[in-house]
Amino acid sequence: MISIQLLFTAAGLLYGQHILIPKSYKWTKRLTLSVIAIFSFTLSCTGILLLVLSISDNFRGKIFANICIKLAQTSSPLDEYRCSILDKGNVSGKVIEFGSGPGTNFKCFENSTTTSNNSLISEYVAVEPNEHFHDALKEEKVKRGMDFPMKIVGLRGEDIDLPSTNSEFDVIISTHVLCSVDVPEMVLTNADLALKPGGRFIFFEHVTADYQSSPTMWYFQQIASPFLFIVANGCKFRNTGEIITNHFKQYNDRYDLDYIHFDAPMPFFMKFVTPHIMGIATKKI
Repeated sequence: MISIQLLFTAAGLLYGQHILIPKSYKWTKRLTLSVIAIFSFTLSCTGILLLVLSISDNFRGKIFANICIKLAQTSSPLDEYRCSILDKGNVSGKVIEFGSGPGTNFKCFENSTTTSNNSLISEYVAVEPNEHFHDALKEEKVKRGMDFPMKIVGLRGEDIDLPSTNSEFDVIISTHVLCSVDVPEMVLTNADLALKPGGRFIFFEHVTADYQSSPTMWYFQQIASPFLFIVANGCKFRNTGEIITNHFKQYNDRYDLDYIHFDAPMPFFMKFVTPHIMGIATKKI
């Protein structure tokens, strides 16, 4: 476990400084001890925080929600990409979103209400298992002036009950979701059950870097992965494009699948999630 490793590393650094530097080097020993003590204290605090987050589902979910809410409140260069695929031409009718979070995508829907521009979202269902997002989701809808009816379902995308006769949705949205679910294939199966003929499954996800073309990024992701899993509430690096492609192949050409890989504009501390895909799987009529 990464938290235990950090605590042992901190202890090892302090012990190593004590036995490696002779007492005769008094000032060197004091200076080195000060630097290593600060570094070890930082590692210890990080390790304790990660340990607490890893054993407390509720606390982890609350911290993750607070981080996402803060990020959603500020504009980002990523919004241009996100909204380019969630424009009013792609999102209309009855919509279900897996992993709605704090309503991050609502900024892309401001012109997709039932009373403006004649089109558009007639009903919205938010599948969001983290209850710490629910109030923020409602507030964001009001803030954006959206008038479509909204229902919040506090379940995981794998757990929603969609019988095979319940193909009633025009659009299903998944943005930064398939990385954190336990069984992405089950979410994709539920998407197929929910979609009408002609309906669209819109996805926007970060992915594992290609080792052949970006070995440095790939290694960086392997190092960051244990931290991401805890801090981002179960998020993992996956070959999501391959998962989606292989899953929709089983439906005997019932889908037109189109997606691209791109490098997302991410802040420096999140460069390891730069590799992204976005696309649409359209269910044939």
